[in-house]
Amino acid sequence: MMNEEPLKKVLIVLLDVKASMHDAADTSATEQLDEAIELIQGFIDTGYRDAGMKHAVLSALGKVLEKLPSIVALLQLLSR
Repeated sequence: MMNEEPLKKVLIVLLDVKASMHDAADTSATEQLDEAIELIQGFIDTGYRDAGMKHAVLSALGKVLEKLPSIVALLQLLSR
């Protein structure tokens, strides 16, 4: 069985990032973030049993990480 805690922590961080963005991010970054959040939540809800969903979660997280520089820049801009 998979250790659930790290993925739950990732979900919380992604939800916090989304809340911090205040809909000011570019559409692509927001869509990638929403997709990752939805997939992670779904994977948690299935009890981590769906191997296909596990792959989808990892892929979505990779896409979010690709957008990370623009998300970080946005958060820095909003914190001024």
